[in-house]
Amino acid sequence: MKKSLYLFSTLFCIFTNAQITPPTFKTSSITTSGLKLNSKKSILLEKEIVNLSKFKDLNIQKIIMKDVADSTTETSIGIMMEYETFDRISKKTLTVEKNELSTLIQSLETLEQKENEKIGESSKKYKFTLTNNIEIGAVYKENQKNWVNYFIFPTEYYSHSVSEFSKDELKDFIKILKKAEKEL
Repeated sequence: MKKSLYLFSTLFCIFTNAQITPPTFKTSSITTSGLKLNSKKSILLEKEIVNLSKFKDLNIQKIIMKDVADSTTETSIGIMMEYETFDRISKKTLTVEKNELSTLIQSLETLEQKENEKIGESSKKYKFTLTNNIEIGAVYKENQKNWVNYFIFPTEYYSHSVSEFSKDELKDFIKILKKAEKEL
């Protein structure tokens, strides 16, 4: 009896494990070229950070990467968030390339126009997600009868920080990003 029970449980385990499909790997759908210098190996890199502006909890920076050997440079915009808790200080910078920055600015300008349109009886929400997982969007709050804009900055693995801002602050944010775009 014990042998048949052992045989049955062994066969059951083999058949159930044989039915598990292997994980599928998807290729990234990101069309951006990424910073080529940062991914090179066996070269001396120089990174220069120029603070351009501040918006809420975000520091907008110009980041210049340079290959010291051949003086090749790449520039991008850095969006840095810094926070401090009782026993921890954290800084994280995510980069945005020029082509994505211009798309972000256009999207925020469209969002600004949408916020000036009459809502009616429907509920509307908007979001724009950058390749580095920063999400910027807006939600119409029916109970307050106004738009609330937000950005979500991924701060740690499976964690993020949400900050809200007004329609007027959205205009300021667009100006800051346009100024940063000119710096590239």
